[in-house]
Amino acid sequence: MTAGETKTSFSGAQTELASEVLDQLIPGRDGFPGAGELGVARHLDDVAASKPDLGRLFHDGLAAIESTSRETHSTAFADLGDDRKIEVLRTVEVESPEFFFKLVRHTYAGYYSNSRVIEAMGLEARPPQPLGFELDPFDPSIVEKVKERGKVWRDA
Repeated sequence: MTAGETKTSFSGAQTELASEVLDQLIPGRDGFPGAGELGVARHLDDVAASKPDLGRLFHDGLAAIESTSRETHSTAFADLGDDRKIEVLRTVEVESPEFFFKLVRHTYAGYYSNSRVIEAMGLEARPPQPLGFELDPFDPSIVEKVKERGKVWRDA
């Protein structure tokens, strides 16, 4: 991997499927973009790439969505109407509750931390500190007692 490259977990097809799913979880309306349209699939991909267990769960869950769509409607998830997409997602939610819980949790985290969504809510998309509390410069003497204790752990 070269400098500036990011690690990915999803294939192109998985990213497209995830975007379709995300637009069902958080559809665009009233000045807010849909989660898929916003690119939250990239956030899920980053999470999946950084946490192998979660990556496996997302890969299996996306595969379950596609296979459920093909088994129940004989077509790809992307080709279904919104009502049938919701039906497929409800089926997968019942059959794979851990996947669905983590999908929703990480979707919300990616969506509501996006600057476009923050601005659509009427807030400033900025770090809180520049206009928040003033911090005193760090005083290294506050950790002296900890340093004096020395090593208090075992090497693994």
